[in-house]
Amino acid sequence: MKLFFNRSLAVQLAIILSAINFTQCKKFVEIDAPTTQLVAASVFDNNSSATAAQTVIYSQMANRAESFSLEFNTGLLGDELTNYSTNPTNIQFYTDDMTALQTSGPWNDAYNYIFQANAIIAALQDNAAISPAVQQQLTGESKFIRAFWLFYLTSLYGDIPLVTSTNYTVNGTIARSPQPKVYQQIISDLVSAEGLLSSNYIDASDTTTTTERTRPTKWAAAALLARAYLYSGDYTDAKSQAALVIGNTGLYGLVGIPNDSVFKANSLEAIWQLAIPSPNTTAYDVPEGYYFPLTGAPGGTSSANCCTLSPQLLQSFEPGDKRRTYWVDSLTTISPAMTYYYPYKYQIRTTANIEYTMVFRLAEEYLIRAEAETQLNDLTDGAADLNVIRNRAGLSNIADSISSSQSTMMTAILHERQVELFTEWGHRWIDLGRSGIGNAVMGAVAPEKNATWNPDGYQLLFPIPQSERNVDPNLTQNAGY
Repeated sequence: MKLFFNRSLAVQLAIILSAINFTQCKKFVEIDAPTTQLVAASVFDNNSSATAAQTVIYSQMANRAESFSLEFNTGLLGDELTNYSTNPTNIQFYTDDMTALQTSGPWNDAYNYIFQANAIIAALQDNAAISPAVQQQLTGESKFIRAFWLFYLTSLYGDIPLVTSTNYTVNGTIARSPQPKVYQQIISDLVSAEGLLSSNYIDASDTTTTTERTRPTKWAAAALLARAYLYSGDYTDAKSQAALVIGNTGLYGLVGIPNDSVFKANSLEAIWQLAIPSPNTTAYDVPEGYYFPLTGAPGGTSSANCCTLSPQLLQSFEPGDKRRTYWVDSLTTISPAMTYYYPYKYQIRTTANIEYTMVFRLAEEYLIRAEAETQLNDLTDGAADLNVIRNRAGLSNIADSISSSQSTMMTAILHERQVELFTEWGHRWIDLGRSGIGNAVMGAVAPEKNATWNPDGYQLLFPIPQSERNVDPNLTQNAGY
């Protein structure tokens, strides 16, 4: 965090504006780059520049391939991916050998986004230059983004610094807050955001409806709120928030399989997506479409063409599962004769403006509600929601012997999450940690990866980057590192 805590707000806002010039998405307003840091004083003196300061966060998240980084690193750590790379960092993740000296995970980027959100929230307060409607929308988006990255930080690191201001003097010596307190902040931010955000997808005017699903709405806040409630043990509220999204049939619906439009831009199933900014200087629409598909035998030193789906994941699919047929592809080599399997949810390898990165989608809401209902011992409704996802995948309803028991239902739900949400935003790794099955799963998987798993399960949390601890005397380390 030192990069973002040791600079003034003015400098930070200048950095934000500079980034806008290079990463602004075509869906959002474009503004001129600043000539000096003093331009930061005018960031929030009109609606369009304030909006640009907000939407550049989404451009940064897309450009920095945050989704792929989470999926790749946690997939290697857990039981989703098999590594063939000789890259030391990839090996470190694959062998569950993270160290405190290694700057690992999304820590720095996440606090960067949180700092930007905090700066926007502060700048919008009592700002007569910004219209009330735009203030409301942008404040809601910033609170949503802060909650989003606090969620991923606490899911991966446990207790974390709870940063809700731009006061670098305070932030530079901040201690870690217990995870329950972090969840309180996440939920508070999301409840507020849900009331502030538009019910419709809007363009750069902040008021005009658009078909582009690249800005958060109240439904995105409800989707993350349902997840936060579920993971923190509030099953009643988790159920109600998921139901809000599921019930919005005017905006959302499950897309059939083998229909290949689930992960396309502005999919009916998409609650929130990220788009590569225009002009797109990358080689792809989404990083998953470029890095996961194999072009030859896996190997090398980069994140491309270096891993496959693990045997554990491939064996988890039931016979006849359309997700195995259509969301997994393979490459066969001749010498030696080998077939390698890889994720194929995103199917466009080049830049074609066809696919956006999925952040939240409707299928997860059914799984959240099924789990909440099961935890509330409403097994009939839990089974019904689970069967919606199974039937979409071409599978039959779960057996009565499974739906009659809370414990067997929970096992079935975790299995369904494994095969539905694989290689999406680290879901599987977070599920292993929160469900209590992580030690058992990793204790069996680790030997197959030539990894060493500690029975106390400390590796389910990332180490706090040592570089951050070197500059913050109150930042403690996770046990085991």
